[in-house]
Amino acid sequence: MISDLNETIKKLICIKGELDSSQIDVEFKAPDREWSASISKPTVNIYLYDIRENHQLRGTEWVINRNNDGTATRKKNPSRFDISYLITVWANDIGDEHRLLWHVMSTLFRYPEMPEDVLYGDLVEHIYPIKTSTAQPDGLFNNPADFWAALDNKIKASINYVVTLPLDTEQAFIAPTVKTKIIDVKPPDTDAERIIQIGGFVQEDGKPVQGLSNAKVLAKEVGMTARIDAEGYYTFPNITIGTQTFKIIAAGKELKEMVVTIPSDNYDLEI
Repeated sequence: MISDLNETIKKLICIKGELDSSQIDVEFKAPDREWSASISKPTVNIYLYDIRENHQLRGTEWVINRNNDGTATRKKNPSRFDISYLITVWANDIGDEHRLLWHVMSTLFRYPEMPEDVLYGDLVEHIYPIKTSTAQPDGLFNNPADFWAALDNKIKASINYVVTLPLDTEQAFIAPTVKTKIIDVKPPDTDAERIIQIGGFVQEDGKPVQGLSNAKVLAKEVGMTARIDAEGYYTFPNITIGTQTFKIIAAGKELKEMVVTIPSDNYDLEI
């Protein structure tokens, strides 16, 4: 994934920044003294120096997606990692060096989210946005003298560039969808109360109907309504045991009326 990110950043700088690859090189090697002595033309060096989890974007919640086969997939949100690069420019003329450095920085600054048309490799199919930050004062690179001393090279003006990359662990659990939930509540000094929660799909030819406009299910006897979501699913969080008449209403029109017994094994409604 990191090699794909490297190629993505290179495409971003070269394509969006309109750099001529025949005149300017882009490299990812460590900018030590040996490397800098070997370059023969202006070069943009993009050096990966740190990887760590972004705790501000850490999510512990799980996402539940309902499947057409009556099961539901419970999946954890991806972790986010900050991939930190130090970008420098190397040229024989200091004026050319500074102009190119500013040009690279302005190119990166225009894209706080990596544009889709420069994504490379596995990143092309990535479903999560890839955020970036350019030359921010709260970056990790706060002691340049030690860094360049470790590389045995002179201090260079640099851009701290951070790409926040989602890491999907693909940890998921698949289980049957719960149709009925019965909760008995016993407050102190009062009789027990039973809460019945039900849920089901609105279907057509056995498949959930998706994208119904302003659709809802009306339970006539108790005067309750439940919104039908974009996946065709509806829930009643607390409904009375017994026989209920359900009406499916979409765009102000009644599509179907049917009798449902509560509790039962299935509350899917066919239209």
